[in-house]
Amino acid sequence: MTDFGERRRSQRVDAQLRMQLYLGADGEQRQAELETINISTSGVYFRSDRYLAPMTKLALGLEVRVPGPAAGQPDLALVQCQGLVVRVQPEEESPGADDYEVAVFFTWIEPEGQAILQSHIDLLMAGS
Repeated sequence: MTDFGERRRSQRVDAQLRMQLYLGADGEQRQAELETINISTSGVYFRSDRYLAPMTKLALGLEVRVPGPAAGQPDLALVQCQGLVVRVQPEEESPGADDYEVAVFFTWIEPEGQAILQSHIDLLMAGS
């Protein structure tokens, strides 16, 4: 029997992070500041008041906590990344929908961003 359970390679954790969203990978049109539902080093899940179709390219800025210079004092970092919408609920644009839940797979993260994101996830998992 095949197990079709969790298929993600990256640990996903609940996180309410401030996020800046730009439509198009070149970031020409800003949508708004949003908040994430959960995050991993390979993607992000968030709510949007606007429908974003699957395969839409996005540019994102994620505000994450990382260990600060003083022991035990977290600091904030802005991780810039690009991604592709892989899932949206509801699946179609609906005039009656107040919000949509959107899953994005990262296609690019700034050079230090991957390590910063992993540090933030480690902080969340440690209960900080």
